Amino acid sequence: MTDVYKLIANMICNSINGKWDKAIVEIESSLGRMLSTNAYYFYNNEEKHAFELIEDNQSEDLGENVFALQASMSPEHKWNKAVYTLEKDGHFDMTFEWDQALQDEWDNA
Repeated sequence: MTDVYKLIANMICNSINGKWDKAIVEIESSLGRMLSTNAYYFYNNEEKHAFELIEDNQSEDLGENVFALQASMSPEHKWNKAVYTLEKDGHFDMTFEWDQALQDEWDNA
C-alpha cells in the first residue's frame, strides 16, 4: 500500500491550477465497494473553489489505497467518511468518521 496521505497530497498539488492556501478532499468509501470524493480549495480566505482530483498514469490508484487504509484500521476504527486537509506549507490532517445511515443506504442499494 502506498502512503495514502502522500498520494492525496500529490494529487492535490497536480490538480489545482492556480494559487491556493488550503485544500480539502472529502472521501466517502463503502469498505471496498464504492468511493466518491469531493475536492475544493481556498486562497486568501475567499470562497471555496471546487476542483477534480487528477490521477496520472504513474500514480497509485486512490480507491485501492483508500480501501487498504480502511482495511488496516478495521475493526478497531471503522470509517466510511474521511476529510483530508492539506495546507500549502505541507501540514496535513485527516479525520475519520462512521456514518451508519450512509452505510445502510449503500447496503440497501
